[in-house]
Amino acid sequence: MKKLYLFILSSFLMTTFAFAGGCAPNTTTGTCNNATSLTVGGACVSQTTCNGAAPNAAGSGSGECSWSSFVATSSNMVVNIPVTNSPDCFITSSVYSRTGACSGLTQISFSSGTPMDDAHYLNNLVIGQTYYVEVCEPQFGPCGGDEAVYCIDVKNYIPCNNCSVPCGVAQGFPAPPAAETVVASCTATDFSPLLQPGHTYTFCNTFSAVATSVSFNVIITSNCGSGNVSAFTWSLYNYPSCGAAIQTGDLSNLTFTSLTVGNDYNFCYTFTVPAGCTHTKHCPYYVGATVLPIKLLNFNANYEQESGNVVLDWATISEINNDFFTVEKSVDGVTFEVVSIVKGAGNSNELRTYDTLDRKPYIGTSYYRLKQTDFDGQFEYFNLVAVKVEKEISDVTIYPNPVSGNGTLSLNVLEKGITTVVIYDISGRQVYSQQHNTNKGANAISLETNLFSNGMYFIHISNGTANENLKFIKE
Repeated sequence: MKKLYLFILSSFLMTTFAFAGGCAPNTTTGTCNNATSLTVGGACVSQTTCNGAAPNAAGSGSGECSWSSFVATSSNMVVNIPVTNSPDCFITSSVYSRTGACSGLTQISFSSGTPMDDAHYLNNLVIGQTYYVEVCEPQFGPCGGDEAVYCIDVKNYIPCNNCSVPCGVAQGFPAPPAAETVVASCTATDFSPLLQPGHTYTFCNTFSAVATSVSFNVIITSNCGSGNVSAFTWSLYNYPSCGAAIQTGDLSNLTFTSLTVGNDYNFCYTFTVPAGCTHTKHCPYYVGATVLPIKLLNFNANYEQESGNVVLDWATISEINNDFFTVEKSVDGVTFEVVSIVKGAGNSNELRTYDTLDRKPYIGTSYYRLKQTDFDGQFEYFNLVAVKVEKEISDVTIYPNPVSGNGTLSLNVLEKGITTVVIYDISGRQVYSQQHNTNKGANAISLETNLFSNGMYFIHISNGTANENLKFIKE
């Protein structure tokens, strides 16, 4: 009877508190139609659920909700929702796609329960499409004042959940290291937002085998206590060719066998964060392997006709012990010269972009390559990129040569326009000057040279930005 009495009293007091105190001010974004528009990459926007509408989805339970929206600027984005008013407050949240009115929403992500902060890692979004986020505080929940006060932000992120785009923050050791050693040298940064309970994640890391057998492990920083992960599986791939997995396994076996020493591999592991806890950081490592110093996302070389420069740009998704990059060029792909040196980021597991210019490119087809050098002097080359630099005026000839009557000037131009032809005699005296309309591609210009005296002549051709010279003989 005493337990029953306490229960009734507790319920009465809680109900009376909510009814008497309530919350203020009311949310202005309590429905989908009134959703606050979020700026991708902007600051965290403060919100409250006070006296908002009931949840849209049945799985969100009962309570009061508020809404936000954002326009996808990437196919992969993350929505972070930290609660600010009470450490014991918990929320439920959903992300929806919308094809019509707010009544036509499709739930694409859902998070619920403790801890109080929610995060949604979203993939396969449609760029340019608007998505909606609903945050709800369960009615008479532990948030205080019958509302959840939170902030919300959205940003792009680059998932490293497949073989072709690895995370690249794993470490390599010749023998099993102490956990303290792994943590002390770990280059990974804290997850932001944290990995959420009940959500499944995949991370991939590359390595170069220095033994035929390589084992994997990861030091996880979390508040999970024992049992950091559930449903753990892994797959091993050749890298960078990827393709089908060459080995698979689970927590019972974290060793890869029958590897080829010197070959590169990519290891992807998938897991679920247990209920009631979050992951702050992962420090993955291999035993019997070395890690590749950088993970290059791309390397591009493009000729800019207006400036006459070759623009070189590249991006990395991770860097380890990276001192600097060297851009080199060659006319034959064998002998190279330095174009420029660009400082590296040292250690990074974020997207980094770089660029430089070749202000004096070779005419015709040339080859560029990227060299990466560690702080200890070790270096690595990446694949060649070919660039064709075409002259604005090219293939200039006069025929016949020697000329007996009138001659014909043949030339190629990159763009339609006016081409000026000036002829000088051996003494430097101008004997001919004429402007001609030339079309893109091959052109033939008739030259009135039949009255020229016999001897050597010089032709100067220009179109305002480019010049060419040649000589001919008049007989």
